[in-house]
Amino acid sequence: MATDRPTKDPTPPPGGDGDGEETISREAYVAMHSDPRFVELKKRLYSFVFPMSIAFMAWYLLYVLMSAFGRGFMGTVLFGNVNVALVFGILQFVSTFGIAVLYTNYARRKLDAEAVELRDELHHGAANQEGGR
Repeated sequence: MATDRPTKDPTPPPGGDGDGEETISREAYVAMHSDPRFVELKKRLYSFVFPMSIAFMAWYLLYVLMSAFGRGFMGTVLFGNVNVALVFGILQFVSTFGIAVLYTNYARRKLDAEAVELRDELHHGAANQEGGR
């Protein structure tokens, strides 16, 4: 009977060869989700993402509020045709790219190695991981 088999994820794993032969059981996903290493990895991810998101949103809202209510300040000419509003707008792009670079470096140092290890364990099982070391 089809209901006797464990439920499998029909999508191929990331980084796989894409032929769909390798599937991971729902139980394996649930077990990985409660693994202390995975919980710690999520905690490290969130410790970067949430503060950085709040800081960026505060910076963006400052820009919007100053554009709406601080027109005199935002219209201050710095030189030529460049005013404070234009500089703030350009700094929005600079800060966006800066955050992307910071995240890339953070992920490389604090997340990637353990994420790869956990992914490999999920896809190939703990027995294969221990034997391959």
